[in-house]
Amino acid sequence: MSRPLRGRLASYVILVVFALAFFITCMAGGISDLSADPAPKEIAFKGDVIEYDAYYAQEVWIISHKLFGFIPTRKEYFYLTASEDGAEQYLVLASKRWFEDNFDSDGLARGDDVHITALLRRTALKNGLYTGEINDWLSAIDVSINENLYADINYKTVGVLKIAAAVLTLVVAALIITILRFAALGILNSAGGKALIAGLFVTVLALVVIIVGFL
Repeated sequence: MSRPLRGRLASYVILVVFALAFFITCMAGGISDLSADPAPKEIAFKGDVIEYDAYYAQEVWIISHKLFGFIPTRKEYFYLTASEDGAEQYLVLASKRWFEDNFDSDGLARGDDVHITALLRRTALKNGLYTGEINDWLSAIDVSINENLYADINYKTVGVLKIAAAVLTLVVAALIITILRFAALGILNSAGGKALIAGLFVTVLALVVIIVGFL
């Protein structure tokens, strides 16, 4: 086996390993999100789905995400939510539009209490969420929440996007391998080669949008 061929094979193997690792991570996460079942609130843990009616909500934290550290991409909003009797209190991840549509300027539900179905996730995995500072602020108003968990309202959408990212990762890997093969054969400038490059660009762009914009 010639050295150039060994080099190409090694590149293929490394690419496939990384693609499969990312595929398995995203696919497993997506399936886990979509298959999570509601659990009794008194025994709910990370990965469980909770359901309750929120009478009150107040914004307590915003995480601003930036690509490469300086290009703004999105913001995540966290709200303290509570039932009318105060028995159920959770830190909820939801959109600003969700809050504005369901609660007034005082944080009270518009009309009936807002029914919330959300997946509990670990706050430790959410970079930029400083629950210690949140709880310091909440303690000043005699409110205490579980600082280790937050409730994700959009967990089903996130689950679908994780699966989409997993599939797109395999597509990207396949396109890269095919392009490298075309280059080795000296036919990358053909119509088929150019189509592959365009397909790779579009697929990578879609994958980046999903990862940076939603996950």
